[in-house]
Amino acid sequence: MKRTFKKIISLSVLLIVCAAFAADPEKIVTPKFTIRSQGTNAARRMVGSVNNVMLADMDQRYGTLSLTPEYTRSYDRKAIAECLFGDSLCNKRVLKIQGSKVVNRDNEALLADYFYLPTDFSSKVSVKPVIQNFLVDINYFVGLDNWLQGLYIFAQAPITYTKWSLNVCELVKDVGDNDHDQGYFTADTLERKNLLTSFKEYAQGKAPDTVKSDARSSFDSTTLDTAFQGLTCSKICGGTDKKTALSEVRLALGYNFVLDEDYHVGLNLQVVAPTGNNPKADYLFAAQNGNDNHWEVGGALSASYVFWRSEDNEKQWGIYLDANLTHMFKNSQKRCFDLCGKPLSRYMLAEKMTGRIADGLESAVAPNAAPSAQFAGIFAPVANITALNVDVSVGINADIVLMSNYTCGNWSWDLGYNFWGRSCEKIKLDCECPEFEENKWALKGDAQVYGFLTAEGPGDPVALSASNNKATINGGNNFGKQGFTTTAACNTGKRNPNIDNAEFAQSNGTALITQNSETIRSSFDPTFIKQDDINFVRTKGISHKVFSHLSYSWEDNDWNPYLGVGFEIEFATDRSVCGDCSDCSSCDDDCSTDCDTDCDNTKTSGDCIKCGLDQWGIMVKGGIDF
Repeated sequence: MKRTFKKIISLSVLLIVCAAFAADPEKIVTPKFTIRSQGTNAARRMVGSVNNVMLADMDQRYGTLSLTPEYTRSYDRKAIAECLFGDSLCNKRVLKIQGSKVVNRDNEALLADYFYLPTDFSSKVSVKPVIQNFLVDINYFVGLDNWLQGLYIFAQAPITYTKWSLNVCELVKDVGDNDHDQGYFTADTLERKNLLTSFKEYAQGKAPDTVKSDARSSFDSTTLDTAFQGLTCSKICGGTDKKTALSEVRLALGYNFVLDEDYHVGLNLQVVAPTGNNPKADYLFAAQNGNDNHWEVGGALSASYVFWRSEDNEKQWGIYLDANLTHMFKNSQKRCFDLCGKPLSRYMLAEKMTGRIADGLESAVAPNAAPSAQFAGIFAPVANITALNVDVSVGINADIVLMSNYTCGNWSWDLGYNFWGRSCEKIKLDCECPEFEENKWALKGDAQVYGFLTAEGPGDPVALSASNNKATINGGNNFGKQGFTTTAACNTGKRNPNIDNAEFAQSNGTALITQNSETIRSSFDPTFIKQDDINFVRTKGISHKVFSHLSYSWEDNDWNPYLGVGFEIEFATDRSVCGDCSDCSSCDDDCSTDCDTDCDNTKTSGDCIKCGLDQWGIMVKGGIDF
């Protein structure tokens, strides 16, 4: 009794925690929008065919072959956009991009400085994602009653053309005129002409050219050039991505152990061969055709009951159940991730550090105490360094249909409900590929990366070790989310007051200063981005569908053709969040059994987000019985 009571208390606490996470959706966004495979659709396989399969009292082989052209289109753009961009969206469809010197800067705006844009840049980016599919589903069923009564096989294989459009549109309100001051990115002033002109340029992988500096390190006279990397992972494309492929091939071998004219109960074993595309992480909204290239193995329970027949046997009414459950085996994918507690941080800037300390950089508080690393003159989007090869698997993929059928003569009408659910992914690092590079990269935020020995020019730049680990996509800690518009605030922020482990810096005993002769701080030591900081966000999905189909069959001695039309409307449950990247707990408790990698015993399971696709479809199904 005590043990039962403890379980109830534990479950209650878990539900409360889950509810808390669900109520705080700003924690995470998905780095990959994953949909239900175009081939996972038992409803499309069943409609128009229930009177032609699972037949009783057959002593010969029989079957049906059908082709089902269907067009589907998503209809809830906000739900998709919210999964991709979360609470950074204004009215769930617009991103604000503003520099750190924009007057009355919006706290929720993304910091334009990260995107190689000027500090007075301002724009609005709208996103209206749409997914469309046109497919032809091939279904083939054969009853093998000539071998064993109740034995059957079936195959389902949709040929799909899928089109994914993020529909990004940027309205630039102010292209910006400001240069970036000396020390913020480069040893010299970073002029406006070297910066980008829009967020879309950054999001599509563009970056400024390497900036050559006239200044040199006083330590060894090496140049203080600065290199800027463009986004290589999770790029945001304003156009469309299209894929045409055989989405998957589903094969089943089944047996009806209860088989009568008015009812049946049976089981089947299923194998799904992935024939669609293997996902890539180059673009945020890349087209998915198929089931993300997972092999699937599982089975299904099939049952029916005709509860009413007319006296002349011309009319009947029955209910039909088809419950399919499969396991999706691991598939190697490349994905790029955010950092824990920092949604969209993959679009922030990281600075590369080197352990070779130049120019006598040291702490003014503890002379001769050099930092562990120093800025190496390279910036990169965080996505470039969190792009990792991972093994992804899914415990359960469920496709369950409950349908009624009314038949009157040659006419047949189907009306039903379809539940689809995919449990939370399990993600593990691919141990055959290089692991995350530790102690090399730190968040720049709004930190100054150079200090100076003299104010004239200013001259004699010295690379700092400043990192800003508490920065977010909305801003750094020196100037804050509201940015700065006064000279006093600017001068204060340039002193790096709120960087990590801040101490006043000096070079061989001489204090380092800003442009305005203010003493400047550096990090002793910098806070590096570590693998444990990466939120290996996983996804799951649930949707509910209603569908209907009306068909007519022509009777013939050997071949009985039929033709029908139907529709389906699918409603997804979106963006509930559960889990915490700081440990291995989750709502579904499916992380704890597969949390560590085999090669380095490092946790890689992160938060789990529920994202789904709301869509409608119209279909025409035609076939023949034999």
